[in-house]
Amino acid sequence: MSQKYIKQKKLTEKEMFDSLVTNAIEFLDTSLDNLNKKPKNSLVDFYTSIELFLKARLMNEHWTLIISKPENANLNNFQNGDFHSIFLEDSIKRLKNILNEPLSDKIIENFRSLAEHRNQIVHFSHTDYSNATKISIVAEQWSSWHYLHQLLINKWKNIFKNHLQEISRINKRMLAEIEFIKAKYEELKPEIQKKIKGGAQVVGCHHCKMDSAVIGDFHKWGIDYDCMVCGTKDTFIKAVQDVIACQKCGHDFEFFQKGLTNCPHCHCNIETNMLIDECEKIYLEGDDWWEEGSPNVAFCHECNLERPSVFYIDGLWSCVSCFDRGWQAINCQGCNEFIIGDIDLIEAIGCHKCRE
Repeated sequence: MSQKYIKQKKLTEKEMFDSLVTNAIEFLDTSLDNLNKKPKNSLVDFYTSIELFLKARLMNEHWTLIISKPENANLNNFQNGDFHSIFLEDSIKRLKNILNEPLSDKIIENFRSLAEHRNQIVHFSHTDYSNATKISIVAEQWSSWHYLHQLLINKWKNIFKNHLQEISRINKRMLAEIEFIKAKYEELKPEIQKKIKGGAQVVGCHHCKMDSAVIGDFHKWGIDYDCMVCGTKDTFIKAVQDVIACQKCGHDFEFFQKGLTNCPHCHCNIETNMLIDECEKIYLEGDDWWEEGSPNVAFCHECNLERPSVFYIDGLWSCVSCFDRGWQAINCQGCNEFIIGDIDLIEAIGCHKCRE
């Protein structure tokens, strides 16, 4: 038996739940404290709090749900804190498959994006965050907090009722940081106007939501932009005018829209699986490299959806889960899955499916 270096007081399930929530709130506080001096640490702490809140929701149902291998669960070890807990992906799966409380596609996409940035910061040199500033991190966390906060005060209100006062306090701190972004925008307005007068095209940034994104290079898959407020460098993905029929009302609508959550006609909820189901009926072929009889729907390396979600639409491989476009689709030599991504990277070390 391996030696244990940390001895922990034996806790009841309720004490463990409260401890998880308290830890999550403390990580949020630390995240906000670090925004000025250590922005990368701030993002790591913020993501950790999300994982802890999801575990707390699962644990409220049963303590074994936060253990990586429930079949090896031991109550005595659990109460002493001697166990391996799950991470984001397993939390998402167990919320859906065991509690029948699936997170929406938008929430999953957002949390996964934050997880990817966190992993890059912790395990590698994250080029996007090598010179991270407070404002770039605030913009990254803004939408994540919106989703998490709505879960805590609405859907899971009764579960976290004893901690709502602290959650409200954190929300006020987050809103203060949003005001910081708005103030930064007002400060930069004269410079933004100079850019416009000089011939630059400036539009709304997808991240900080300010009208401060300076249009850059044009590609077949979209337009690059550089935000003057939050410093984000990203791409406006080229739109697709193709339509599919709503499964409920039968009316056609333009489906390739990142912010689309409801049918514009009957307002029923639009889920990723429905989009995939409909696209499988329409998009039956791939590009010039695709051979008849081969898979024509690829796995996405951006959103890591369990189901293939990338179709060849309007001349580009396009994911109907995260709405990313423009990557090449190939069969990975490591696992033989049909997947999109950086071909050189996939050929060198394998795709994300190989590394799961």
